[in-house]
Amino acid sequence: MVDPESADPDSPTRNIEPATTRLDADRARTRWVTRVLHPLTGGSGAAPGTFSGAARTRALVRPAPAAGAEGAAEHPARPWWRRLLSPLVSWLPRLLAQVVVGPAGEIDYAVPAELRRAYTVRERIGAGGEAVVYLAEPAGAGRRREGEDGPAPGRRFALKVYRPGHDINRELLDRLQARGEGDPHTPAIHGYGRTRSSWGEDVAWEAQEYFPQGSLRSVLDRAPLDDAAARAVVAAVADCLHHWQDQLQHNHTDVKPENLLIRSLDPPVFALTDFGGAVRATMSRVYGGLAVTEAYAAPEVVEGRREAPAAWWSLGVMVHELVTGRRPERGESWLTARSTEVDVSAVADESWRLLARGLLTPAPSARWGCGEVRQWLAGERPSIVRPRGHAPIRFADTSHDDPPSLAFDLLDRWDRGEVWLRTHWPTVRTWLDREVNDYTFDRSYLTDLDARPERVHLAISALAARFVPGMPPRFRGLEVGAEGVLSLARGGSSRHSVLREALELGALGLAARHWCGHPGCRAEGAGRCAPLEHVQHEVPLIMRQVEAAARGLESGPASAAGVADLPRHAWDGAWALAAELVLDPEAGARERGRLRAQSWHPRLRSAAPHVDWWRHQRDTGLRRRSDALASNAALVTASLLLPVAARVGAAERDRESRESRARRRDRWAAFSDAVSDRWQRVRERTGGPAAAPPQDPAGAPWGTAPYGRPDSPYGRPDSYGRPLTESEQRKARRREERERRRVGRSMRQLERAEGAGRCRRFAYPAALAGLVDGLGRLMRADGFYPDRPGPIADAYAGLVEFARSAAVSAAAGAADAVVGLLPAGAAGRWWLPVLLGLLLVVLGRTAAGRRRARTRLVAYRLAVAGSVLMLLVVLSSGLLMVGAGVLIPLYNLLG
Repeated sequence: MVDPESADPDSPTRNIEPATTRLDADRARTRWVTRVLHPLTGGSGAAPGTFSGAARTRALVRPAPAAGAEGAAEHPARPWWRRLLSPLVSWLPRLLAQVVVGPAGEIDYAVPAELRRAYTVRERIGAGGEAVVYLAEPAGAGRRREGEDGPAPGRRFALKVYRPGHDINRELLDRLQARGEGDPHTPAIHGYGRTRSSWGEDVAWEAQEYFPQGSLRSVLDRAPLDDAAARAVVAAVADCLHHWQDQLQHNHTDVKPENLLIRSLDPPVFALTDFGGAVRATMSRVYGGLAVTEAYAAPEVVEGRREAPAAWWSLGVMVHELVTGRRPERGESWLTARSTEVDVSAVADESWRLLARGLLTPAPSARWGCGEVRQWLAGERPSIVRPRGHAPIRFADTSHDDPPSLAFDLLDRWDRGEVWLRTHWPTVRTWLDREVNDYTFDRSYLTDLDARPERVHLAISALAARFVPGMPPRFRGLEVGAEGVLSLARGGSSRHSVLREALELGALGLAARHWCGHPGCRAEGAGRCAPLEHVQHEVPLIMRQVEAAARGLESGPASAAGVADLPRHAWDGAWALAAELVLDPEAGARERGRLRAQSWHPRLRSAAPHVDWWRHQRDTGLRRRSDALASNAALVTASLLLPVAARVGAAERDRESRESRARRRDRWAAFSDAVSDRWQRVRERTGGPAAAPPQDPAGAPWGTAPYGRPDSPYGRPDSYGRPLTESEQRKARRREERERRRVGRSMRQLERAEGAGRCRRFAYPAALAGLVDGLGRLMRADGFYPDRPGPIADAYAGLVEFARSAAVSAAAGAADAVVGLLPAGAAGRWWLPVLLGLLLVVLGRTAAGRRRARTRLVAYRLAVAGSVLMLLVVLSSGLLMVGAGVLIPLYNLLG
């Protein structure tokens, strides 16, 4: 394999300097951690990879147990506790590697561990959009199983590790591996398969022959070449392309100098690589998201045609580059490039100009192929055929000779195309029938415009999906690929309206026929974008459930009044949210968090949770165990009706608040009446003046005795009207005073209990400081010394200097002397501030709760005492532990 880097600015691959395999001194300690926590990821003690055969896919797995061995089933020697803890054991090293080990650019972590056990990776030699290529050698003979057929040690390979989400062409690789090393125009395949990366992702890989002489790019960098050398290169490339199309029956769709590897320079022999761009050569068109390089791609690839003439166009571009040193100028757009001749006037030699013009013919049916190139090499002058065109159709002052040109122009100028196609659809239908003779396009998209002219954009989308599937799908000028739909869903109300129209008309089903770059949609013969089809299928079902729920609320309780008056842009936003929930797996979690925040978040909370029917919809959406369709419908319903529920909930909350205030007034009045009645009885007993003596049912005042009713406790000794003695009056006054003080204390306790919740203002910050202080003590701040300079290390050094200052040291010494009185040496333990912090949180919640007044007062006083003790604990270390609890985790995470 060769480094694909070149001076070509349009080349999709770029060279990246090889990363060293040696870790620096600061990270050397992480190797020990990796070996202990995940011993199978590398190191000399790693188990060697084994191979499941010589001619098929190399399987990088652990050696299987011997036949008849005890426990020869899965995990033969693993006890039950290891199987139980295996998920944690596999997760912890990946987390530790991401936080501590270092960047993934290092070869030790970028190349999967299974591959590193089978190959010795030397350096990184290139990278592209789909894979990274490494220079590798097979592991030593001692690492291979006895009797196994495998490559000899010391032989070099190009190890290609695909990025997550990209797959390999297994059918072609099987054929190339079966051909062995005798094919001069294909690289020898020595193994391929799938494995787990160092980050736990499933990735594909392949090992193929390494070409030390580089690629055709190194030859073109010396252009222009002399006539003999240029003819030899053209003949070699033509033989390679003919071999692929005739012998292998594959059309390579990404022919470019970087993919033509040099097997020999004297005479020139090239091998074509990068099998992601190879498709089966059939008579039908092949659809799929295969990568092409625009500078070397033929114009018809945009129409969805992956046929043999496209590779010979790429040869024409390279011919122009061989003799002039640069590529030919192309049109400003695909429409002009496919309808106009390429300017080859820069080629001075008339014979070479004929070859370039024959290969760069825009019409695939008239383009030269292998036969014409061989005739030209033999000294003949093949003729350039002019294809017969259709009678043109005129749109917006532009004539179009074929359907792809018209479809592209309608898609590009959609606003003018909307007006034109509404009146000229019969002309387009007649032109397709009589001139083009194309009956693969469904004419119902055009005939429906007679009764439903608002579907004109659907007709434009249908024309584009049929004739120019290589163009990004658009609707009303906006891109509606999977990424474009997600962008529309997250955009403004105008974009939501476009997205809703596209979904209601079914335009995304047509957009799914365009090429996409999703690896899961690249299966041969599929030719459709699965995410777009998923959106087109599920979003209307979700919105039917949403509309049914809204109709049920319109005729339901009076609290749902206002649902029928929702504006159109609100419904457009609901369609957009449904599309986002289907496309983005993380959107559901975000929306659930937003709906939960309506109950607790200081800024986002609203009165909607006070409404039962809205809370029911939200709870249905929050239950992830429910059906995904029903859950998404509930989330959309809750989001759509949130303004209505907030308005209704505000009214409900005001009503509940008024009722609550009325109940509190009633309770306070009852309490006041009870206290007043008790106070009145006390005054009566002590002989005090009554405010308004009650009347006897017979109408006469109660009792004639000076101290109350005859049956009162004070009246019984005075039943004959004898006045109390002075000693008895003093005793009565003392009893009255004691009762007054007791009632006063009760009232003051009630008043203080109402404000006991204020202790949270200092208890919660003290609890947070305690938790951070405990974290700093737990991480042993006294033994922590930053070994790398940086802002965090500077901040820690400043913190240490602050703690050692005279004033802080004096305060810390006094606080430590007080805290040191605690028993069992608790002053220096990390759990003391943590325990105090948790206790302060509990006390704060108790003081602010609805418990008895005495309980809240006790919690308030304990919170004050605990906060003072926490202040002493934090000051005892000179605030060093608090700062360490913040800086040490930041240093470990950010370095």
